[in-house]
Amino acid sequence: MCEEARELLLSDDNFKNLFKDGESCEAVVVSIDIRRSTELMLKARRPELFSKFITELSQKLSEIILINFGIFDKFTGDGILAFFPKFYSGEQAVVYALKAAQECHKIFKEHYENSRECFNVFIKDVGLGIGIDYGNVTLVNTRNELTVVGIPVVYACRMGGAKAGQTLLNQPAKEEIHRLCENYIKVTDSEINIKNEGNALAYMIELHESFQTEKPDWLKIQ
Repeated sequence: MCEEARELLLSDDNFKNLFKDGESCEAVVVSIDIRRSTELMLKARRPELFSKFITELSQKLSEIILINFGIFDKFTGDGILAFFPKFYSGEQAVVYALKAAQECHKIFKEHYENSRECFNVFIKDVGLGIGIDYGNVTLVNTRNELTVVGIPVVYACRMGGAKAGQTLLNQPAKEEIHRLCENYIKVTDSEINIKNEGNALAYMIELHESFQTEKPDWLKIQ
């Protein structure tokens, strides 16, 4: 989480209690997957160059999550998992999640373009597939490592199978952002094949830049 939140955890027990193990909360979950990551690895000139590429990318993506009041969950090997609980990210958690997704696509493109010398073959149609879902999750807090479990985690990961450069929202996430900023979004229907389930409806959302985000309540009182 961001530095301001870390400082508040040390001084405010009420804020700290929000992160207790086993607590349920409403959250937006974001799954980021590097599409064709295995092919990228095989086309790297040396293993250490690919490792450097992935490590630096993971750091840049995590910084974007933190800046947008999200919580970096874990690096999955070929992507990251993050979540935006409403008690921390604020009422506009899904907006911050979508904003973070847009910024992650941009930073991947920049980082990949600047890493051409790492690869023997520079594949053009490579990028991030990002999935977003919303709903009730349960916090798991062990040894100061925070993660979440629940249905939104499952379907954010499923939506993360999107094409390179694409962000797909599941139905609950689409409904949440529609509730918050109906007049500032463009919704495009899409679909994704979910293994053992079939083709599922998904949504691509464009948020107009004129929409003004609000800081989380805990930060307003700082």
